[in-house]
Amino acid sequence: MNIRQITSVYFSPTGNTKTVMELIAGQLSDCPARLDLTGPGKRPEYHFLENEAVLVGVPVYGGRVPAVAAERLKKLHGRRTAAVLVVTYGNRAYEDALLELKLILIRQGFRPVAAAAVPAEHNIVRSIAQGRPDKQDRKKLKYFTRDLGRRFWELESNYRIGDLKTPGSRPFRKYHGVPLKIKAGPSCKKCGLCVQNCPVQAISRTDPKITDSERCMVCMRCVRQCPSGARRIHPVMLLAVKQKLKKVCAERKEAEFFMV
Repeated sequence: MNIRQITSVYFSPTGNTKTVMELIAGQLSDCPARLDLTGPGKRPEYHFLENEAVLVGVPVYGGRVPAVAAERLKKLHGRRTAAVLVVTYGNRAYEDALLELKLILIRQGFRPVAAAAVPAEHNIVRSIAQGRPDKQDRKKLKYFTRDLGRRFWELESNYRIGDLKTPGSRPFRKYHGVPLKIKAGPSCKKCGLCVQNCPVQAISRTDPKITDSERCMVCMRCVRQCPSGARRIHPVMLLAVKQKLKKVCAERKEAEFFMV
């Protein structure tokens, strides 16, 4: 079976997952399609055929697929479509995320054929895994995509794909978010960029300085995109998080790959 179209699908608030997805998709196809599930707003249903392949990437939040990403992935519908699963994580652990992503896509009609767990710069404490994926990561991703490309061309319409084995266990790890709040300082110019791009629409449209802390997922998208640097987590709280993660994130984690 010739794969006629490769589509890269990703939820990537700070751009780290998007970077990894582009590295993979760009080596598999000269013109891959792209579907960004990050921004707010309603989306149509997306349907993929058996002669297509879909690469699906999400960041790991507390060892899980972010709830909002899991919900948006329900808009994808496969017809025994080959799927490659990708999770990025801030050099701590990805725990149940790959298994959860696999089960989501199987329910949506996809056939997982490969998976990757790739360390990337931590979205909150950017000094952790800073600059990753780095040269060493990119080299490993190149080898992975080379093997994946060969695997795609081996697939035949009547070929039965075995079960892709990924780490993780059920019941999934409980995740209740992080006890942090993002606030806008006096330098906020109310340009509205954060309002337009917040994945969960947690920022007030009438006053961007107001953030719904219950809805906010602390994805840091608004902090990264604020042109005046007005949005941030309180420095004392940020330091506490950094100290907490220092030990568990000190050792360099390496990318892991899985294939049927």
